[in-house]
Amino acid sequence: MTWKRFGYICRKASVEYKDQEKISRCLSRIESEKSCDLYGGKIRIDSWPRKILDDIGNIQDKQKAQDTIEIYKGLNFANQFELPMRFKRVTGYLAFVIFFFCILVGIYQLKVAPSFLEVFENFKISIPSNLLFYQEYWKHVVFAVSVMLVFSFVIGFKMKKLFMFTVGVENSFIVKFLVFRSVRESYQRVIEIIQFPIFFFSGAKKQIDDPVVSHLQSISSSKMCISKEMQELIEIEMQSILESCEKQMKLMSAVVAMVVVVAIFFFLVSAYSPLSILGDIL
Repeated sequence: MTWKRFGYICRKASVEYKDQEKISRCLSRIESEKSCDLYGGKIRIDSWPRKILDDIGNIQDKQKAQDTIEIYKGLNFANQFELPMRFKRVTGYLAFVIFFFCILVGIYQLKVAPSFLEVFENFKISIPSNLLFYQEYWKHVVFAVSVMLVFSFVIGFKMKKLFMFTVGVENSFIVKFLVFRSVRESYQRVIEIIQFPIFFFSGAKKQIDDPVVSHLQSISSSKMCISKEMQELIEIEMQSILESCEKQMKLMSAVVAMVVVVAIFFFLVSAYSPLSILGDIL
């Protein structure tokens, strides 16, 4: 909803911008109107929509500021920047794995294992090695699985932050070192694309050898619609981000699932061994 509000502000500013009014004042006035709330809640101060609006307000040349708004009003960010349902399903799968594993371990440790130990103690039978092994190392297994699950959720949370377009999230340790390189590169290109009108009209220095910037500059000097081309490039990069994020989340889910399956296997082995011995006795 943040980008819908951003788009509305730009569209209305393009028709209500007055010659004697500062662009920052115009944007602030539109954003404070009650009608603006119909397009979503207030824009977070640490988000890219907020930063772009602030940067537009800092452009001193009125004509350049108006040209910048004209570009942004022609863009439709809302659909591209929403967190997809497919990504949420993978996160939900991880949550289900956590819940199932915790329930299974809890039942076994609180109900099953103590009963086995009590029976063997009453019959004065040596405890099976499989049960002893599990009882000795189950905390380590739970700890390892928990660390992997927390690790996966932290990465998933940071990926969600990418779709929320929080300023600076791309510089966090997790995104820089633990997220797929393809995700980082595509996200950086999206940021360069949505910032291009600001750099172009504000006169800020930007590396010409950057392929995205170079391409958009060539479009700006032609008769092509810059808004249309920015829209197309954003759609391509956001699709790449989505596919790469899903690939990483599925990989982490598969690894976690394998570890959980191995843990359940040891649980079944440790449970079957006492049952077999008790069956022979009875």
